Amino acid sequence: MGFQIPGPTTGKVQYFVDMYQAVVLDRPPCNFSDIPDRQALICVVDTIQYEVASYAFSQQEFSLLDDHSDFRKRTWLLMDKTKANQLSGYRITKPTPKILQSGAPRPQPQFGR
Repeated sequence: MGFQIPGPTTGKVQYFVDMYQAVVLDRPPCNFSDIPDRQALICVVDTIQYEVASYAFSQQEFSLLDDHSDFRKRTWLLMDKTKANQLSGYRITKPTPKILQSGAPRPQPQFGR
């Protein structure tokens, strides 16, 4: 799984509510696209020995976390996306433009004929 958000070994849900003003959801959203743009979906999985807070940053990650064949208890939270990105280390990277080496020929624009 992708990006986790640190916190105490147990009691993560209440910690996120108290520290980051997270909102506990009754259930996961029906569609990943239902999550407001400025919010991040967090899934806290209780493994009995400890809890893991995973950031569902994409549809694919959400699908992995919402695995109905996995018996472990899950609590779903919404929190500020900027804070979730910062805490988890997740960041959206933009493709870097290719830098032409000096002396390399510049591509010529192509025009329809």
